[in-house]
Amino acid sequence: MKKKPLKLDANNEIEEKIIDLSLKLKNKDREITTIQQLNKKVIGKLVHNLKNPIGVIFSFSEMLMEDTTEYSQEKLNKYLSVIHNSAKFSLSLLNKIAKFSSLQSSEATFNLQELNYVTLLNELMTDLKEKGFFENRKVETKITAKNIFLNLDKFEINEALTNIIDNAVRYSGNNGTITISIHETQHTVETLITDNGIGISEENLSKVFDPFFVENTYSEDKQKCVGLGLAIAKKIIKNHRGSVVATSLQGKGTTFKIVLPKK
Repeated sequence: MKKKPLKLDANNEIEEKIIDLSLKLKNKDREITTIQQLNKKVIGKLVHNLKNPIGVIFSFSEMLMEDTTEYSQEKLNKYLSVIHNSAKFSLSLLNKIAKFSSLQSSEATFNLQELNYVTLLNELMTDLKEKGFFENRKVETKITAKNIFLNLDKFEINEALTNIIDNAVRYSGNNGTITISIHETQHTVETLITDNGIGISEENLSKVFDPFFVENTYSEDKQKCVGLGLAIAKKIIKNHRGSVVATSLQGKGTTFKIVLPKK
């Protein structure tokens, strides 16, 4: 008589395990379906965005393979410049697609180390300035702290910051101003990247971190945008247990706030 409850308990335990496994399988199935849909979208966008530049490279290189004595040096330089810019865009797109895809993998790993975030940000700004990243833009850096130590992957967090700063540069236009500041709270460090550019419409503000979303296909300097830089930045920051949000007013500018945990 006393053994029956034990048997019932064992059956209940097995049933609970089966239900738990079933739920896990359903979740995994949804996850796989989401990844498959995203991969399909990535391939579609890749093909769509590569058709034009590769077509341009083919057409202009074919013209150059003809009798080049018919072309002036100015015309030759113009054609080569078109080929160079199209190839540069194609390589950049391929690199961004590869980076975005790698971040979606469950096997993506970060090399976290305790680093001085202030030093990292200052070094990044110096490097970008030396490369002419802020051409015709004014940059204001407001960092009063000297030492803020965070667990970071230097390469990855630099890429995230660069992508967000690049967005500010691209849409602020000539003579625009970009301001970068750091604020500490008890448990977090907030980095604000602000521009006074064209801004983002209210209806699209929640979409700016979506893969391939672009409100303006071309930036103020006529560079084509495919909408992956901010998506990559958000994923990297999320993998650092942080967050990033955007606030904006059309015609006034945009602010990105990055929040990283101290521990």
